Amino acid sequence: MPEDDPYHQFQMLLKPLQRALKQGNVEAALRFAGHLLAIGGSPREMEDRKVHFLLRALEGATPEVKTEFTAKVVERFGRELEEESRTRLSALIDRL
Repeated sequence: MPEDDPYHQFQMLLKPLQRALKQGNVEAALRFAGHLLAIGGSPREMEDRKVHFLLRALEGATPEVKTEFTAKVVERFGRELEEESRTRLSALIDRL
């Protein structure tokens, strides 16, 4: 896979994002999330896939970290996302 392939970029960001979340480093995780959401030029490009990776990265994080991270992602990037994506992310907070 070439380096500029978006799916390769998602995979490359997943492990550091997961690691930051497992360590409770929400600020680092937000930086990685910003890089992930910038793939393709804007958060709306391949948005469904990006949200999938964000949710997947949260596996193994504590409920507190999941809540804080998800709330900050919605706060920081929510206006650039479709309503459906905001709902998917916000639903996670509601379940915790």
